[in-house]
Amino acid sequence: MATIPSNDAEQKFQAMLANLLTPPSGWSEKQQLELEMARDISVEMLRLAEAMRDSDPGLEALLTLLKYAKVMDFILTTLASRREIRPQTLRVIFKLAGLKVDEAYPG
Repeated sequence: MATIPSNDAEQKFQAMLANLLTPPSGWSEKQQLELEMARDISVEMLRLAEAMRDSDPGLEALLTLLKYAKVMDFILTTLASRREIRPQTLRVIFKLAGLKVDEAYPG
């Protein structure tokens, strides 16, 4: 195994990273909002995980983190598969998880 990285591998990695960080140009404004809501959930999950790390996590905190993870998984899986999320469905899922839906989101 080579210990010195090749420029080719570095270029491939940079290209892959750029591809992951740049959303497809064909995404609708609704899909962009869904991605932003998933990012907001990830920030809240991080905040909750850091609070859990600093103290003894209770069952309620663990279940809340699990709910957030399930919602984020649903959004990201649906976006990755290029399927459409019905606004009513997403609103119900957010309500059940105790999350706030972006005011600009349709429906």
